[in-house]
Amino acid sequence: MKFLNRIALIVTPKQPMADWIASFDETAPTLLELQQEASSYLLDEPTQEQPLDHLLNQLVSEHYQAIAENEFKVWDEYLDHAPANFEQAQFELWFSVKLSGLTFDLAKQQLMSAAVDDM
Repeated sequence: MKFLNRIALIVTPKQPMADWIASFDETAPTLLELQQEASSYLLDEPTQEQPLDHLLNQLVSEHYQAIAENEFKVWDEYLDHAPANFEQAQFELWFSVKLSGLTFDLAKQQLMSAAVDDM
């Protein structure tokens, strides 16, 4: 087991995300099916101690646009149906975000990373 020097934002869709997917995909999964998996976004560990609720709010504020775009691209690769002018308040209605402060790697294989834009 290896400890990774990263924290993670765990992002789970809420009903508006499920409704958005269903608006253009007739085979869209239900909200329950969507919520059976979450996305993890690794970030650098904070350099200073701070209350977790403050840290979470700060991280969401800094990264919500990139996270939302990535979540939309899972279902709409070219963002043809993506909502315009997606603000943080809307992000918080569409996604649940939790903070994971400790990240461990239990895998036996070497960690691979690739830029998403290169895939």
